[in-house]
Amino acid sequence: MATAAGGGTTTGQKAVAARRTAAVVLLCAVVVGCAVWASDEWGDTTRRQVVAQLRERAQPQPGATAPPGNAGVPVAAAEYLPGKGSSGEIAVRVSRAKGDDWQVTARYRLRLRESDPLAGRLRATPSLFSRVSVLIPGGYGTLLAMQPAAKGAAYPVRCTVSQASARGNVTVTAAYSVTLADVVPGRQLSFQLSSRAPDSKGRPVPNPPGPWRWSLDAPPGWGFSAFGQPSLQTARTVEFALPQPRKKQAVVGAQFVRPAPPKKDTSPPVWQVRPGSSPEALLSLLALGAVTGGALTAFLTAPGGSAASPRRTRAAIAVTVTALLLAVGALLLHAYSAKWRVLFWLWGSVSYPHNALIPNTLPLESRTQGTLLGTVLFVLPVLAVTVTLHLRAGRFPRPGELCMLAAPAVALVLMAWLMGADGWTRAVLTCLATASLAAGAVYAALRLGLCGSGARPWATPLAVAAWTAVATSVVLQVLPWDFQWSPTDNAWTIDDRTVGVSWPLAFLLPVPWVTALLLLTCPLLPPLIRPGWRGRLALGAVFVTALLPWWTTLHKPQRPPTSDLFAQLAGQWPGDDFIYGVRTIAPGAQIMWCAAVVVLVAHLYATGTEPRRLGPGARRDCVTLLLFAAASTVIGAPDSWLPYWTTAAALFMAWAGAHLILPPARAEHAKRLHRLTGAAHARLLNSLARALLFAEGRHRFLTSSRGTLADTSLPADDWEDKWQSLRRPTAGDAADETARLKGVALGGSGGRTAWNNGLTAAAATALLTLPWTAWTAWQAQGYSGVPEAVTVAGAPTCVWLAHGFVYGYLYPWLRGNTPVGKAGWLWLVMSSVQVLLLVPRLRVPQGPVALSVFLLLAQSTVLALALALYWEIRLVRRADLLWGHIRNFRRLSSLATPLSAVLVATMAAVATVLATTWANNVTSPVENPSPSPSATSSAPEHP
Repeated sequence: MATAAGGGTTTGQKAVAARRTAAVVLLCAVVVGCAVWASDEWGDTTRRQVVAQLRERAQPQPGATAPPGNAGVPVAAAEYLPGKGSSGEIAVRVSRAKGDDWQVTARYRLRLRESDPLAGRLRATPSLFSRVSVLIPGGYGTLLAMQPAAKGAAYPVRCTVSQASARGNVTVTAAYSVTLADVVPGRQLSFQLSSRAPDSKGRPVPNPPGPWRWSLDAPPGWGFSAFGQPSLQTARTVEFALPQPRKKQAVVGAQFVRPAPPKKDTSPPVWQVRPGSSPEALLSLLALGAVTGGALTAFLTAPGGSAASPRRTRAAIAVTVTALLLAVGALLLHAYSAKWRVLFWLWGSVSYPHNALIPNTLPLESRTQGTLLGTVLFVLPVLAVTVTLHLRAGRFPRPGELCMLAAPAVALVLMAWLMGADGWTRAVLTCLATASLAAGAVYAALRLGLCGSGARPWATPLAVAAWTAVATSVVLQVLPWDFQWSPTDNAWTIDDRTVGVSWPLAFLLPVPWVTALLLLTCPLLPPLIRPGWRGRLALGAVFVTALLPWWTTLHKPQRPPTSDLFAQLAGQWPGDDFIYGVRTIAPGAQIMWCAAVVVLVAHLYATGTEPRRLGPGARRDCVTLLLFAAASTVIGAPDSWLPYWTTAAALFMAWAGAHLILPPARAEHAKRLHRLTGAAHARLLNSLARALLFAEGRHRFLTSSRGTLADTSLPADDWEDKWQSLRRPTAGDAADETARLKGVALGGSGGRTAWNNGLTAAAATALLTLPWTAWTAWQAQGYSGVPEAVTVAGAPTCVWLAHGFVYGYLYPWLRGNTPVGKAGWLWLVMSSVQVLLLVPRLRVPQGPVALSVFLLLAQSTVLALALALYWEIRLVRRADLLWGHIRNFRRLSSLATPLSAVLVATMAAVATVLATTWANNVTSPVENPSPSPSATSSAPEHP
């Protein structure tokens, strides 16, 4: 009967579990369905807006007369055609201007017979050359190519006439230059050489007689494509004889591919293809997922955590295994499916033309990227606050806190509606309705207990997270816009209302993480410095401003500054091109990294200020801090670090190294050492000094007694009495007693709090690495903002600071018995992580690689040794003793002190002399391969 009853209970539990699983799956399907419904409506509205914009641009505006041919082009007439016997050429040259600007210069040379009427007219009125320039073969195509960049007339307005003799030919020369501002890879110039200028009736004017030439000189960094039959073509020049044979068109396209070698551009191109890197990128992503899953499992199973229950442990392990299986499945799918392109984001980015939305639906890349951006920027702050408050205080966010977390998502939808035209109203209402439907479904399912009674308290925060997820993922796919006709510029521009609303919308994107940061950290601060609501508003404004990418390298001419911010943060210029890629997710991940590190350090402060007690999750938090420091470069520049297998190795090394230097078996021993008071620490150090003093006395007595015993000045009985008196105060095994005393006296915290020790060690680490940090900060050019500079340029410093902080915070827990021994283990781990993370920065083999690795290891060695010796001095001075009482400088075992001084001086000299050599290889962003011309002009394939 018991077996039957037990079987019935097991069957009932399985049925309940199956019902709950089905409810969770159905609930997820409802949320996803609402998001897809709203996304489809949003995509349809986007296409209608593009069609309306193109239609309006094609129609002439009221009050504006349509110019013949093209705006800014002089009216062509056959009376200005050169006569028989004339010839000439047009030479176009592209050259570097200031900064990222380029200059395009067109030089005209026209040879006329002395009897040609046009020669007299040009001699009398040089300004008539503006009408002649468009009639020369290739002149009209040159003018149209240079016209968009012209600030005034797009043609030469005067010419110079010269004649060597009275009966010689007349030579007419002219030149005209335009400046291409803020040129980015993918900028093109198209010269339609076979096109002819139209007259006042729109009919093309025939070509003049005679031979004509057109040439282009492109500098390094520019490439060109030629259609037709060129008469000469080299790597940098192309020349055409005009006019071309009948039915043949001559077209030359010049495209900016990459900056010229003399111009050092520390920012890699945005749209690019990194061939052959996908397996390593997926391996690095797999490693990142494994480390994250392992950290989550350790977080849930930590002895001091509030979630140390077998059921939650099994759930955490199941989540980790599921994530790993999904990553492996994605790897196999990418390896065996040639049409899958979403994983392309792992190692590069692609530009999607705005006009390509007309014949196509909203691409899958746009939907996926919008979902990722909404999750990283808006959903994760809600979940982070909910989970942290539940684990820390056993409560859920209050209604006011949830409103503060959900307010940015609501403001995002409303501001998007204000940025768009009237046609976006239906899409915005659909977005609000579907988000509310998803939130209502989540709340009802959890409150009714369909997912288990334990899920009821999670109903409100998860409903807010569902609403935020649906609304933000839809809006961030395509930011709305509106356009207006500008009579001043004679072109269509972004509407003034759109530009005005775009400023608060740009500041809104970092607000959720700043709000979460203030909600989680302010209660942990002491009452003396805890800010009130006004202080929190001021801090929030400062943090939001500091987190924006103000120095973004993504520029488009004639666009408002906020468009460049949106291109960096959301991967799109509103009303213009899109950028799909992992680099677009990086700014949001950098904001998340900064907020998470601050919250983690604040939590370590709150749990580490109590004397003689380590916080319940101190080891877990320190391991997480080390993982964050190692992952800073991956977060800062994923497209540069994911494609290398060494990144995965570095993450694994950081994880394994953290467990190596903080073994769980030392938990009780570390707590006992940390509970020692300052008085107990002084007594132990006095005992150690006494033991070392008697050991040194025995050593010196044995050394000096050799001569006294030999010359019989000291009798043997007296020698024996003195020897026994020196041995009597110590145990029989003096070496073992001294070692145990060292492990206890030099292995504790000295009666200080964990936070005080950690802060002191971090300050010492910052001082020891100050030259490296200052130089990297000085060389930190080309980064979009403070978060990217901290995570990429400051990555080595972050790793050193994290390990230094852990050295002091959990000093009793570290593997080893003495400061030098503990620092040795610390050096092994952080040096391995640093070298593995250095690999993507190195570009030139042989010398610079060896020099960079040597200097990095030397800096780590100086840091570890100097920190160990300083910590030893600090512990000794805590007992009111001199360092020489513990470390005997006359012994061979104490040569570490002078050797360390020599090593520090040597490394400082080497770093000073060779700084200019290694800085460019170690501190500058990774230069990625240049894109192919087709990568920026064609739409990406759909999976």
